Amino acid sequence: MQNIFIGRQPIIDLNGDIHGYELLFRHSFDNYAPTISCNTQATCRVLVNSLNNFGSRKLLGKHYGFINIDHTFFETPLFSAIPADKFVLEILENTLVNDVFVSKVKILKEQGYTFALDDMDLSEEMIERFEPLFEYLSYVKIDLFSATKEKIHEKINLFEAYDEIKLLAEKVETIEEYEYYKKLGFTYFQGYFYEKPTVFAQKRFDPSHRVLLEVIALIDANADMKELEAKLLNCPHLIMNLLKYINSVEVGIKEPISSLRHAMSLLGQQSLKQWILLFLYADATGSMFSEPIHLSALFRAKMMSCLVSCTAISMHEEAFLTGLLSLFDVMFGLPMKEVLSGVNLDDSILSALINKEGTLGEMLDLVISIEEENFSNVQAKITKLGIDEDKLSAIATESYNWSNDFYEEHIAT
Repeated sequence: MQNIFIGRQPIIDLNGDIHGYELLFRHSFDNYAPTISCNTQATCRVLVNSLNNFGSRKLLGKHYGFINIDHTFFETPLFSAIPADKFVLEILENTLVNDVFVSKVKILKEQGYTFALDDMDLSEEMIERFEPLFEYLSYVKIDLFSATKEKIHEKINLFEAYDEIKLLAEKVETIEEYEYYKKLGFTYFQGYFYEKPTVFAQKRFDPSHRVLLEVIALIDANADMKELEAKLLNCPHLIMNLLKYINSVEVGIKEPISSLRHAMSLLGQQSLKQWILLFLYADATGSMFSEPIHLSALFRAKMMSCLVSCTAISMHEEAFLTGLLSLFDVMFGLPMKEVLSGVNLDDSILSALINKEGTLGEMLDLVISIEEENFSNVQAKITKLGIDEDKLSAIATESYNWSNDFYEEHIAT
């Protein structure tokens, strides 16, 4: 069977949390933007994979899945298998809108299905063509590359008559755009703007955070517990958090703890490192964009670790750590070099994080390209790294699933 790759683009709400993912079909990385003669075929293949092979819960977590459809979609019986409470049907801009199509949308709306309009450019032609559908829509996605700010200001009030419609800004690239369209009345935002280092600009780099990075480096250097304990004692307020974590339901250690060193030995060095990194993310990001940044860091870490299995190198721990650290510049609003200054990390990790150099750097660049759907770069990277395309698709899906499961089990409240 031909390999199918499913991409996910996050949709962020006003609180900086993930509202849903647009699921995007790709059948080849070298033909990464194929002309698909039948949009229904592409959608069907996405659905077959997400519902049968992967499972919508694993692929989407608690979030909605946005899936593209057009007028040919209702000609197949497949749509009746879509869970109405889990998926949003996103009507493509090239859809033939006639009385039959409008009638089918109306019927499905009454049955509990949710609809969005994709790539609205606010042109007179597109408004006139899709206006018969407005009363049945829950989302209108406005393409910021196609509609100018002037056009959006001029036309945005036409949706005020439709109480259910929420505006979604597509292709948001910067935090400034996010804030601008948020004030303008948009409710949802699609893009990777939250991964830009300017998101948390001016945030002071707490010295305790650097101590924790140094603890991580000591763990990777196989330092003994005495040395780790001495370093952690520089941050006494973190010790109580560690003790609470050890006694939490998730960890389940009920043994009375006699010392910090005892606590660390019960948890184990790798679990200690994982807790430290998760604590850093939670402590540094606060509430805004915490969920998407957490999930992205987890996805990168897992995928980097899996990619190592496809190569001749044996750097699983280094790869996982590289992925998990790769958004620290975003968290602290500082250049990566400054964040890691004075931290005794392995040179291969530092080169990857600061300059995207070395094998780990190539892998990190590959993972980021997959996130951002830069498939021309994906093809170049997998060719250079000698990674099989089918294997990459399986690894990406496994990493989506793992990051969702881990987040919901250990981080989400």
